[in-house]
Amino acid sequence: MGQTKQEEKRRYTRVIFNEQNKVQALISLPYQPESQGPLQQMPASVLNMSEGGLQVSVERKKFQTVEQGDNALLTSLTGVPDLVSLTDIPVQIIWIMDNEYLEHILLGISFFELSERQHKILRFFVEHRLTLAMKNGEQETIRL
Repeated sequence: MGQTKQEEKRRYTRVIFNEQNKVQALISLPYQPESQGPLQQMPASVLNMSEGGLQVSVERKKFQTVEQGDNALLTSLTGVPDLVSLTDIPVQIIWIMDNEYLEHILLGISFFELSERQHKILRFFVEHRLTLAMKNGEQETIRL
């Protein structure tokens, strides 16, 4: 079966997280490398992740003002031991989905300035999850 146009645009394989494997992120705003001031912190639930970035859900009441194109810092990831060492990663807000009638706001976040070590950790994690999903016949990953 051929790929759809959308599938052809996708660059990385993503891992989808569910209730059994919840991942939490702490995002610090605004991030400017030269800034020494205090950062606001925004907790988020990670919905999916790839080598290129992640999609998160933020409770409306915990949402900090952020706009598309803003830089932030992915301060920490918790919930999956393989990802705990991924800290203080500069990221950029790529898109925001905010429906005023919903309790959560979705953010598309892109990694930038990943170290080689961080990139290897992400690649290994995604490949390992993909292997497990295929072995167990689960739909845990999608191409994005």
